[in-house]
Amino acid sequence: MSARASELLLQTAYESEQLPVPPEETGSIYNDFEKTYKASITSPGKATEELNYCFERLRLLLAIAFVKAFTRLSNNEKSKEALDVLQEALQARSTKEIDKVIQKKIAVFDQLYHEMFVNEQRDQILHLFEQTLDAGTKEELDEIIFGGVALLQEVDWEANEEEDQEDTDPLDEDFLKNL
Repeated sequence: MSARASELLLQTAYESEQLPVPPEETGSIYNDFEKTYKASITSPGKATEELNYCFERLRLLLAIAFVKAFTRLSNNEKSKEALDVLQEALQARSTKEIDKVIQKKIAVFDQLYHEMFVNEQRDQILHLFEQTLDAGTKEELDEIIFGGVALLQEVDWEANEEEDQEDTDPLDEDFLKNL
């Protein structure tokens, strides 16, 4: 069920845009993690590096979904850079490579918080992004996935377009004359 929920989260965040990974890989990232997680319970210590890698890939997938949703709502160029970094890290073949990619461009993530309080939904999405980064257990990730799916279903995606439209409306000439 969580594999399907992670697919839905990513699909909702990207809407009609091309996903950062093929749709079938989205579910397999979760399934690989779950398989490795179960194996680590039955054989503790055996699959530690593989479990860490699968966990990190799942966290990256969730982080990508939340940053993409934030980007759609904010149209912030810096958030697009953060999304690129996360997508690059998802292609890494080990946890060390993931860390190297993220650490090299860590400063772009600070820019996500610029103007976030302008929109409550952006704030909520960034909160889920933070929870994703702080998550340390399968249960926490599952909770974040389901919370993210619920939140993204409620997002008013057109609100940002309406704000942009309002910004481009011509100014009232009578108003300008009174200035």
